[in-house]
Amino acid sequence: MSSVIGFFTAFTLPKNIAGDTSFLLFFIGASLAFGFMFGRWKLINILINAYIALAFIGVLPASWFALSVYAKATGFIVLLVVLTAIDRRLFDLHISNAGTDFFWRLCVMSVVVTGMTISIALSFLPRGAALGFISATVYGYFASPGALIFWIIAPLVSLLFINHRLK
Repeated sequence: MSSVIGFFTAFTLPKNIAGDTSFLLFFIGASLAFGFMFGRWKLINILINAYIALAFIGVLPASWFALSVYAKATGFIVLLVVLTAIDRRLFDLHISNAGTDFFWRLCVMSVVVTGMTISIALSFLPRGAALGFISATVYGYFASPGALIFWIIAPLVSLLFINHRLK
Protein backbone atom coordinates (compact mmCIF):
# COMPACT_ATOMS: atom_id res chain seq x y z
CA MET A 1 0.00 0.00 0.00
CA SER A 2 2.83 2.39 0.81
CA SER A 3 4.36 1.79 -2.64
CA VAL A 4 1.08 2.86 -4.28
CA ILE A 5 0.93 5.98 -2.13
CA GLY A 6 4.62 6.62 -2.85
CA PHE A 7 3.94 6.37 -6.59
CA PHE A 8 1.14 8.94 -6.48
CA THR A 9 3.08 11.35 -4.28
CA ALA A 10 6.12 11.12 -6.58
CA PHE A 11 3.96 11.58 -9.67
CA THR A 12 3.93 15.24 -10.64
CA LEU A 13 2.66 16.98 -13.70
CA PRO A 14 4.97 19.35 -15.54
CA LYS A 15 4.40 23.02 -14.82
CA ASN A 16 3.82 23.76 -18.48
CA ILE A 17 1.31 21.00 -19.26
CA ALA A 18 -1.44 23.50 -20.09
CA GLY A 19 0.75 25.27 -22.63
CA ASP A 20 1.94 21.99 -24.16
CA THR A 21 -1.61 20.69 -24.41
CA SER A 22 -2.78 23.95 -25.94
CA PHE A 23 -0.01 23.81 -28.52
CA LEU A 24 -0.84 20.18 -29.32
CA LEU A 25 -4.51 21.06 -29.83
CA PHE A 26 -3.51 24.06 -31.98
CA PHE A 27 -1.20 21.84 -34.05
CA ILE A 28 -3.88 19.19 -34.64
CA GLY A 29 -6.51 21.82 -35.41
CA ALA A 30 -4.24 23.68 -37.83
CA SER A 31 -3.31 20.41 -39.54
CA LEU A 32 -6.93 19.44 -40.05
CA ALA A 33 -7.86 22.95 -41.17
CA PHE A 34 -5.03 23.00 -43.71
CA GLY A 35 -6.01 19.58 -44.97
CA PHE A 36 -9.63 20.48 -45.53
CA MET A 37 -8.99 24.04 -46.68
CA PHE A 38 -6.27 23.35 -49.24
CA GLY A 39 -7.12 19.85 -50.41
CA ARG A 40 -5.01 17.01 -51.66
CA TRP A 41 -2.95 18.54 -54.46
CA LYS A 42 -2.42 21.98 -52.92
CA LEU A 43 -0.81 20.44 -49.81
CA ILE A 44 1.96 18.98 -51.93
CA ASN A 45 2.43 22.33 -53.68
CA ILE A 46 2.72 23.99 -50.25
CA LEU A 47 5.27 21.36 -49.25
CA ILE A 48 7.39 22.06 -52.32
CA ASN A 49 7.03 25.80 -51.79
CA ALA A 50 8.22 25.39 -48.18
CA TYR A 51 11.40 23.71 -49.41
CA ILE A 52 11.89 26.52 -51.95
CA ALA A 53 11.29 29.22 -49.30
CA LEU A 54 13.72 27.49 -46.94
CA ALA A 55 16.36 27.44 -49.68
CA PHE A 56 15.83 31.13 -50.46
CA ILE A 57 16.01 32.19 -46.81
CA GLY A 58 19.12 30.04 -46.35
CA VAL A 59 21.07 31.80 -49.11
CA LEU A 60 20.01 35.39 -48.42
CA PRO A 61 22.61 37.50 -46.60
CA ALA A 62 22.25 37.62 -42.83
CA SER A 63 22.39 41.41 -42.93
CA TRP A 64 18.93 41.42 -44.53
CA PHE A 65 17.53 39.88 -41.37
CA ALA A 66 19.40 42.06 -38.85
CA LEU A 67 16.38 44.33 -38.46
CA SER A 68 14.55 42.04 -36.04
CA VAL A 69 14.89 38.64 -34.40
CA TYR A 70 11.61 37.73 -36.10
CA ALA A 71 12.76 38.79 -39.58
CA LYS A 72 13.91 35.35 -40.77
CA ALA A 73 10.76 33.57 -39.58
CA THR A 74 8.55 36.32 -41.00
CA GLY A 75 10.46 36.24 -44.29
CA PHE A 76 9.98 32.48 -44.52
CA ILE A 77 6.24 32.68 -43.88
CA VAL A 78 5.76 35.60 -46.30
CA LEU A 79 7.77 33.85 -49.01
CA LEU A 80 5.80 30.64 -48.47
CA VAL A 81 2.50 32.50 -48.77
CA VAL A 82 3.63 34.37 -51.90
CA LEU A 83 4.93 31.22 -53.59
CA THR A 84 1.73 29.37 -52.75
CA ALA A 85 -0.42 32.23 -54.02
CA ILE A 86 1.34 32.53 -57.37
CA ASP A 87 1.86 28.90 -58.26
CA ARG A 88 -0.90 27.41 -60.37
CA ARG A 89 -0.20 23.71 -60.72
CA LEU A 90 3.50 24.38 -61.08
CA PHE A 91 4.09 20.82 -59.96
CA ASP A 92 1.40 18.44 -61.10
CA LEU A 93 1.56 16.09 -58.12
CA HIS A 94 -1.45 15.04 -56.13
CA ILE A 95 -2.63 12.66 -53.47
CA SER A 96 -4.69 10.06 -55.21
CA ASN A 97 -8.30 9.96 -54.07
CA ALA A 98 -8.87 6.47 -55.35
CA GLY A 99 -9.86 4.00 -52.68
CA THR A 100 -11.08 4.26 -49.17
CA ASP A 101 -7.80 5.41 -47.65
CA PHE A 102 -7.96 8.94 -49.03
CA PHE A 103 -8.87 10.52 -45.66
CA TRP A 104 -5.84 9.15 -43.79
CA ARG A 105 -3.59 10.23 -46.68
CA LEU A 106 -4.96 13.75 -46.46
CA CYS A 107 -4.58 13.84 -42.66
CA VAL A 108 -1.01 12.53 -42.71
CA MET A 109 0.01 14.98 -45.41
CA SER A 110 -1.55 17.93 -43.59
CA VAL A 111 0.20 16.97 -40.33
CA VAL A 112 3.64 16.68 -41.92
CA VAL A 113 3.25 19.91 -43.92
CA THR A 114 2.03 21.82 -40.85
CA GLY A 115 4.78 20.30 -38.70
CA MET A 116 7.45 21.20 -41.22
CA THR A 117 6.20 24.77 -41.55
CA ILE A 118 6.05 25.30 -37.77
CA SER A 119 9.44 23.64 -37.31
CA ILE A 120 11.17 25.82 -39.89
CA ALA A 121 9.54 29.01 -38.60
CA LEU A 122 10.51 28.20 -34.99
CA SER A 123 14.07 27.27 -35.98
CA PHE A 124 14.56 30.75 -37.47
CA LEU A 125 13.63 32.39 -34.18
CA PRO A 126 16.22 32.79 -31.42
CA ARG A 127 15.69 30.21 -28.68
CA GLY A 128 14.84 32.87 -26.08
CA ALA A 129 12.23 34.50 -28.30
CA ALA A 130 10.63 31.14 -29.14
CA LEU A 131 10.57 30.09 -25.49
CA GLY A 132 8.63 33.25 -24.74
CA PHE A 133 5.49 31.74 -26.24
CA ILE A 134 6.08 27.95 -26.24
CA SER A 135 7.54 25.58 -23.69
CA ALA A 136 10.98 24.01 -23.85
CA THR A 137 9.33 20.62 -24.50
CA VAL A 138 7.47 21.86 -27.56
CA TYR A 139 10.61 23.68 -28.70
CA GLY A 140 12.49 20.39 -28.48
CA TYR A 141 9.86 18.60 -30.57
CA PHE A 142 9.84 21.21 -33.32
CA ALA A 143 12.94 23.43 -33.31
CA SER A 144 15.83 21.36 -32.00
CA PRO A 145 18.34 20.32 -34.67
CA GLY A 146 17.17 16.71 -34.62
CA ALA A 147 13.51 17.72 -34.77
CA LEU A 148 14.19 20.07 -37.67
CA ILE A 149 15.85 17.26 -39.61
CA PHE A 150 12.90 14.98 -38.83
CA TRP A 151 10.29 17.54 -39.93
CA ILE A 152 12.17 18.26 -43.15
CA ILE A 153 12.58 14.58 -44.04
CA ALA A 154 9.16 13.31 -42.85
CA PRO A 155 7.14 14.85 -45.73
CA LEU A 156 9.47 13.34 -48.31
CA VAL A 157 9.24 9.90 -46.73
CA SER A 158 5.47 10.19 -46.41
CA LEU A 159 5.21 11.02 -50.12
CA LEU A 160 6.68 7.61 -50.90
CA PHE A 161 3.58 6.02 -49.40
CA ILE A 162 0.90 8.67 -49.81
CA ASN A 163 1.42 9.55 -53.45
CA HIS A 164 1.37 5.91 -54.52
CA ARG A 165 -1.47 5.47 -56.99
CA LEU A 166 -3.67 2.48 -56.52
CA LYS A 167 -3.84 0.13 -59.49
